[in-house]
Amino acid sequence: MGQNQNSTIMKKIKQLTTILFLALALVSCNKDDDSNNEAGSGDGGSEYFRAQVDGSGFEADTDLATLIGASLVTNNGLTVLTAQGSTNNGNYINFNIIGYDGVGTYTVADDLTNANMISYGELNGGSVEAWIANGVLALGGNIAPGEIVITSQNDTMAEGTFSFEGLNANSGNSKKTITSGEFKVVFDN
Repeated sequence: MGQNQNSTIMKKIKQLTTILFLALALVSCNKDDDSNNEAGSGDGGSEYFRAQVDGSGFEADTDLATLIGASLVTNNGLTVLTAQGSTNNGNYINFNIIGYDGVGTYTVADDLTNANMISYGELNGGSVEAWIANGVLALGGNIAPGEIVITSQNDTMAEGTFSFEGLNANSGNSKKTITSGEFKVVFDN
């Protein structure tokens, strides 16, 4: 690989990292962390976020701490859909779709230039272990591409499915396979 090609790849990695951090910041900064999680809030029913993680069930809690959240934001012509579901013990699944364009299928970890990201994380003591699927990890060819399918969306909510293989580069490149993922989220913004 030539120096120009390495420079181009590093620029793309920096751009992707910047976009991912901005998207995560959008999810973290919502106006009201105690609303939109109860049935009857105009979303056609309760929110949920669940999946199988290496064959074991994951289901986000729906108590008043708002452990399920989402945002749909357009800035300078770029729309980003972010969503997260967490358990009371700190485990989570979250995703970002960069360049969101409505109902459809969005891939993750299929190409370095694909900024979409999905991850599963576990809180262990004071540290977080995360298994991530994104374009940077796709560069190494160590994980299979995943997908997020948005089956329904309106001004207040989104619903869909997801599956992916996540890689934890900080834990000996361990992998987790997330299947049968489904979610229904109300936008916090």
